[in-house]
Amino acid sequence: MFGDRPIFGNAEYKIDSKGRLYIPKFSYVEPDDELIIQKGEDNYYVIINWSKIKKEIEQLEKENNKIELITHSIVSLVKVDKMRRIIFQPHESFTIDRTVFMHGNYDSIQIFPSKKDYEEHIERLKKNL
Repeated sequence: MFGDRPIFGNAEYKIDSKGRLYIPKFSYVEPDDELIIQKGEDNYYVIINWSKIKKEIEQLEKENNKIELITHSIVSLVKVDKMRRIIFQPHESFTIDRTVFMHGNYDSIQIFPSKKDYEEHIERLKKNL
């Protein structure tokens, strides 16, 4: 299942003409996994296992905290098909028939419009340390 084991690795895949995107094998994704697509702070998206987000929401509800802390950035809930693909419908910088850069980030995958965008993101993080 997606995120059962640490997700480490990088990959480049193309968003096909139907908006489908392959999920890398290094994520341990399986058919019928339910994944959440969230918008990151910069020009990227994050894919996380829905069961993880659901547990966090349940915990926030028990503590009477605002669920919006988690849900405000959710773009969609998607199901993985038998070919390890999801429907990915991002904003304009992630165009159809474009190769995107994916980075495994322990329990999630970050998706950037290009490897250059990923490298710029890393540089910004380094400056903020």
